[in-house]
Amino acid sequence: MNLKRQFFKYTLPSIIAMWVFSIYTIVDGFFVANFAGEMELSAVTIVVPYVNFLFAIAIIFAIGSQTIIGIYLGQKKKDDANEIFSFILIFIFSFSIILAIFSMIFINKLIFFLGATPKLFNLSKEYLRIIIIFSPFYIIAYCFEVLVKVDGYPRTAILCAVSACVTNIFLDYLLIHTLKLGVRGAALATGIAQFLSFAIYIIHFRRGVGYLRFNKIKMGAKKVLETLKRIVTYGFGEFIAELNTATVVFIFNTFILKYLSAEFLPSYAVINYMSLLANSTFQGVCHGTLPLLSFYHGSREKEKSRTIITYGFISIIVISIVFFLISFFGAEKLLNAFLGSSENVSSSIRPMRIYALMFLFSGHNLFIASIASAIGRPKYSTTINILRGSVLLVASLFFVVHTFGVRFLFFGAMLCELLTLIISIHFYKKMRKPATV
Repeated sequence: MNLKRQFFKYTLPSIIAMWVFSIYTIVDGFFVANFAGEMELSAVTIVVPYVNFLFAIAIIFAIGSQTIIGIYLGQKKKDDANEIFSFILIFIFSFSIILAIFSMIFINKLIFFLGATPKLFNLSKEYLRIIIIFSPFYIIAYCFEVLVKVDGYPRTAILCAVSACVTNIFLDYLLIHTLKLGVRGAALATGIAQFLSFAIYIIHFRRGVGYLRFNKIKMGAKKVLETLKRIVTYGFGEFIAELNTATVVFIFNTFILKYLSAEFLPSYAVINYMSLLANSTFQGVCHGTLPLLSFYHGSREKEKSRTIITYGFISIIVISIVFFLISFFGAEKLLNAFLGSSENVSSSIRPMRIYALMFLFSGHNLFIASIASAIGRPKYSTTINILRGSVLLVASLFFVVHTFGVRFLFFGAMLCELLTLIISIHFYKKMRKPATV
């Protein structure tokens, strides 16, 4: 199979799978906004960072283990690859249940930490309680979505993604529109869809048709700790990248509540939906190329690695321009689909267009960070993602608000990504010096 075909074989399923994970949130928001109300949409927006956190937990273990498994398969060490696969699934299953128990115990504190006002508290709690119950399936299904590609079956990710998406849309209509369950219906629809995705992946891996098998684990305590450390080290940069989705929403929610008002949260929810879809597309390219880069890095085929990276950068450029143009010229129509008030729509068009400028830079930062993860340079990946998701974002927002005023709040996102890109390019040049990519 030629490299271009191989590139699209892996990236297209990844993009579709990532779209579906985004569509869960967007579809919930659409049905909640149109059939429950804007206050309910605000309550869901408050909880969104927790859902993103669940995906981030999955990704640190999935990407870390995928990198190691891909390198082992490239080195023809199939038994070692299967041991890592079996170990990480047992670990993440146990971890996700413990996390769900703790989240349920401290649910009230968690909701206040996320920024819920007293007016939104009960609605947010209704939504979050059900999300927590289904959270192990969120984490494990997302982990499977990453690992099924290194298993050689990227199309299975499409099957799971489409099946879960259709289920989620149908249940949203039934539970929110027909049965009038509001935010509870949205949470149930998403949770059940994630369970379906989990079930399909279990069937795939139980069949044993790919490279990976469930094997007995023969690790001592010392090797377990060493393996976990290695997995977390490789996956930490991508974990921060995924966690950024949560931290960005959390940070903007905080700034909006401080400098604007809670009434702007529904507008920001819509702006964030477009951001979520754009970043999911970028992440699809990253996750699709990562197993290929890990494999070719392990087999020391540097020319193939460079070609895959070139295809990746071209894809990122095209995607960034497309999403910027859609957000800029389609802002009014996108906002009208979710917001009932024409006044809210008109006041949100400018912020959406300004926010869209970040798409021209963010994809490149994500892709360079992903390259670093794939070739075993996790420090670069971690640094890039910490800068763009918290440090530089908070600094940029403070700078534009206090220098130019609150009307320029959303310029902070673009400034953050631009500053991060300067650093990312520096790291990429350093990675190329020893001819590793």
